[in-house]
Formats: sequence, C-alpha cells, structure tokens
Amino acid sequence: MSNIPLNPRTPPTSGFTAQPSPPPSPRATARRIRPRGAVAALVTAVIGALLIWAVAVPLGGLDLELAASGQSVGPVSIIGAVLIGGAAAWLLLSLLIRLRRGRAWWTAVAIAVLVLSLTGPPLSGAGVPVLVTLELMHLVVGIVLILGLRRSAVRQVGAGRTVIGEAS
Repeated sequence: MSNIPLNPRTPPTSGFTAQPSPPPSPRATARRIRPRGAVAALVTAVIGALLIWAVAVPLGGLDLELAASGQSVGPVSIIGAVLIGGAAAWLLLSLLIRLRRGRAWWTAVAIAVLVLSLTGPPLSGAGVPVLVTLELMHLVVGIVLILGLRRSAVRQVGAGRTVIGEAS
C-alpha cells in the first residue's frame, strides 16, 4: 500500500504515530505505597505511644506491669511492638492493594485487628490505671497506623505515550 494521502491536505505518514495514552480509568489505576509516608506513620505511632508512656510512668509515677505475666512495659517493648505490628500492617497493605478494593479490605482487617488488640489488656489482669494507659496506647498506635498507612497507598498514574501501528 502506498503512503500517498487520499486527501491532499493530509501529510503522508510513516505507518506509526505516537499519541498520548488515554487517561487511565479509576478501576484500572494501580496503587503503590509511598515508603516515606509509611515510615512517617510508623515513626508517628512510636512517638505517640512513647508520649503516653512518658506521661504515665515517669511523670505520673505509674508502674506499667502486667499482673498475669509480671512483664513490665517499657520503651523498648513499646518500640518493638509498634514496629512489628506496623511492619505487618504495611506488608498486608502492600499485598492487598493489588486487589480490586484492596485498600478497603485492608482497612476493614486493620480495624478488626485494632478491636481485637483492645481485648489484650483487660485479659492481662491489669489494674484500672494500667488498663487505661495500655488501652490508650493501643488506640493511638492503631489509629495512627490505619490512617497513615492508608494515606500512604496512592494511585500510580503513568503518563507515557502509546505507539499505535497501522497495518500496511
């Protein structure tokens, strides 16, 4: 087939044209996790829990010890628990965001895990002041991680060009 245009005003083509790709549909858009946002959520959760501990223990004179196990809750155990839980939440989010409505599924699972974690302190046999402090830590860490990690899962939009070929 010849490259002579049928319309004299139309320039001949080489057989291939580069055109901007159409904007992705909302359903076809993939998500990714911004590492900076996820790390910020983890750090904020650690700081929040440590602030609660600092107000309760050194300033308030409370002894954060679990009666059932005799385990004392200190900064090292707080940091470890938040980082392990946060890393698990981040991993689950990175797996689920690949699915349709994955972020919504992750949010539901994260809220369920937070609610289940709130049953731990009462089952430990802690006294009321210790119980209130531990529950407050669980709520602050859970809410910060849920909101922060959910916010770090952003749409991944590719702004490339698509090459469309013509059959000759």
